[in-house]
Amino acid sequence: MFGLERPVSVDFVPDEDGRRFVAETFAHVASALDDAAQATFVGGEKIPPPRDLDELFEVVCATQARIGQQDVEFSMVEMPEQGPPVPPGYAPLGNPEGQLLHTFEKDGAYLMLLVPALFRVPQLVLASAARELGRLALHHAGAVTTKDPDLVEAEAEIAATALGLGTWVANGAYVFENACCGGGCGVDLSSIRAGLSMPEACYALALFAHRRGLGRRAVARPLAPTQKAAFKACYRHVAKHGPPAVPPAGPSASTDVPGQRSPAA
Repeated sequence: MFGLERPVSVDFVPDEDGRRFVAETFAHVASALDDAAQATFVGGEKIPPPRDLDELFEVVCATQARIGQQDVEFSMVEMPEQGPPVPPGYAPLGNPEGQLLHTFEKDGAYLMLLVPALFRVPQLVLASAARELGRLALHHAGAVTTKDPDLVEAEAEIAATALGLGTWVANGAYVFENACCGGGCGVDLSSIRAGLSMPEACYALALFAHRRGLGRRAVARPLAPTQKAAFKACYRHVAKHGPPAVPPAGPSASTDVPGQRSPAA
């Protein structure tokens, strides 16, 4: 495993700083990935979580074909029990601490390194895959805007949501949020981290649904009960208030992730 802790939030709708951060980042990544972001709503389908590396590799490849990543190749390997955890010369894209799946890059070659314990927590398998597909999309498009170790993971998860994988991100976020898989997985989930809180993930999903003109029920169908309630609250909030105003991009715009947010409580 790659390390560290993450904070917890319990509100279904993020606070103003969180909403602004998600909305501005979503606007950036959706614009940068516009063609791919018009793809089929992949996350609207219920699929069984992959149970091993081969199944996960097949799911990721099949999803790539649906979100415009047919020309983005990668390898996927399990972290060795002994020896160096990362092959020589590969550097992480973003922050690998506290993750069971992460993408590394060397001279244009992508490698997804997997900790086998990931498969003990089915809710995290698709969430992790979604985040890495968002990360690949941003890196391949040259659209990563931050080096902040916290914000870069949020940006990857919002990119995944813009690509239609937001239900995967939101379902996994609940496990991150509560550091609990329901019991019996044997994984120290208090050391696992994500970029977005569960409410932020559901708010990003609500922005996606409104942007694409998708009905609330159609988007919510694959969500687990708590995530479904959070998404519906966020969907209603966006319908009533709209997203926070996003400042126009320009030469004076910051090169960091748009917006500011307070640390999650």
